[in-house]
Amino acid sequence: MSQQTKKRSIQHPSLVPAASPRRKFKPTLLLGYNAILFERDPHLCNGASGRNSGILCTGVDAPSGSLEKALIRDSISNMREFCREMNVPMRECGSLVCLWSWDGSDSERLEDEKKFDFSADDQSDTDVPQHEKLLRVLHESYNSGDMHASIISSNRVSMMEPSLSSECMGAVHIRGEIVVDPWLLPLAYAVHSRELGKLHASKHTKFDDPIQTGREAVMDLSSFDAKTGQWKIVTRSTSKNVNANDHTVTINARSVINAAGIDSDRVQSLTSAVVNDNKEVTLPPPDFEARPRRGQYIVYAAPMDGDAFKKTHYMPMRPIQPVPTDRTKGIFVYSTLYDQIVVGPTAKDQSSRTDDTIEPDVSRTLANHESRVLGRRMGTPNVDKDPDFDSNIVGEYVGIRPGSSKRDYQIHFHYAARFITVGGIRSTGLTASLGIGRHVAQCLLSAIVPPPQLPFDSSKQTCPTPLPEVKQLVEQYHLRRDGTIVVGGYSYKVTHPLTKFGWDAGTGLAQL
Repeated sequence: MSQQTKKRSIQHPSLVPAASPRRKFKPTLLLGYNAILFERDPHLCNGASGRNSGILCTGVDAPSGSLEKALIRDSISNMREFCREMNVPMRECGSLVCLWSWDGSDSERLEDEKKFDFSADDQSDTDVPQHEKLLRVLHESYNSGDMHASIISSNRVSMMEPSLSSECMGAVHIRGEIVVDPWLLPLAYAVHSRELGKLHASKHTKFDDPIQTGREAVMDLSSFDAKTGQWKIVTRSTSKNVNANDHTVTINARSVINAAGIDSDRVQSLTSAVVNDNKEVTLPPPDFEARPRRGQYIVYAAPMDGDAFKKTHYMPMRPIQPVPTDRTKGIFVYSTLYDQIVVGPTAKDQSSRTDDTIEPDVSRTLANHESRVLGRRMGTPNVDKDPDFDSNIVGEYVGIRPGSSKRDYQIHFHYAARFITVGGIRSTGLTASLGIGRHVAQCLLSAIVPPPQLPFDSSKQTCPTPLPEVKQLVEQYHLRRDGTIVVGGYSYKVTHPLTKFGWDAGTGLAQL
């Protein structure tokens, strides 16, 4: 195909094409399939998967009854166990959805608010602002399965987060949210997948490594045989240093998973034309359109004083978020596991699927927001008048989130063509990753029945090798000096800015 796109295919032994290994690849291996991942970029997590916030949310803003909300709930319930098992660092801190004075005030109290029961540690607060907006957030938290969420007063907010401005009028404490390293989590998926891939290796696989980076599936040259239910997937190298036609490899697959992120609709369109040519089976074009939404972030240096007590007065320990709207969760202010302060993301729709340039005007907007939320502790009273407002900034980045024309995940299984599209995975994708993987794996079970017999001791699959300690990885990162680390014999490029900024600075968990 003229465009370079990402895809995974599933062979029996099986193959999986997807945008990152984290969502669909590992669960197929756990079921016993022989799967392979094709990533057109030279490194894993180099697109939207490497530009998220690193916050595992409870899905409070996901539409009620949506597939997104269901998969978030399924995923978050298992995420803690997975992180502990794989030694992925996390901070189970919860978050605060704050109502600010600049949001406008609610002068009237609903009768239901007066009857609301507060948690024991908040009953002593007599000035709890019972605003309708906060009640809606609380009820949505309950619907998302976070039954420990509670409304807290402005005084309580100040006690929990002394770094915040006194303009906070109250908040919902969402206890189930988690801050993680946004690169080490998908790295753990990849490491576990490669371990499983070795156990599943068979003569039917043309690649030694189940994760193929720098290689794409060329769907307009591929074909599907409706009689045998077999795909012939043409793959080629995307490296600029080689002739792609000289590095073409064709594989047989029983199913294909299209997880091409922002290009998932285009991949299905291309594949639809190929499948429909044989007249024996049809694959409809996508019924959704990918709509890129850019999210820009600023990252500030960690406070110079490492004293834990003083640190809390300069940086929030929990993600601080505004009351979400139907369109966006709003701009967060939070600290990473490396004690750097992050402000973002914005939410701007754009036509380009690749433009991730930093916009200076947006940077100032973010800086002003951070200054206001933190009571201007991090900067001057007005950053617009301060030519050195960015002196404490260690970096900025933009993520292009693969939204869609429909406000829900677009996961569709086309049984006749053995084709699964996984699209519309917006900013909650990191949180929902385990749930998405299981959902896709269940689709496969209905297409490839029965699953192959496990050619190995299945008990081993539940005992993956955990990641090394963060300090060991950071030390290796600095010794190698090429932006990579080696885990399990494979080299991985550190692609996520939050991990890279933290490891470069050597602060927080990265302090040696």
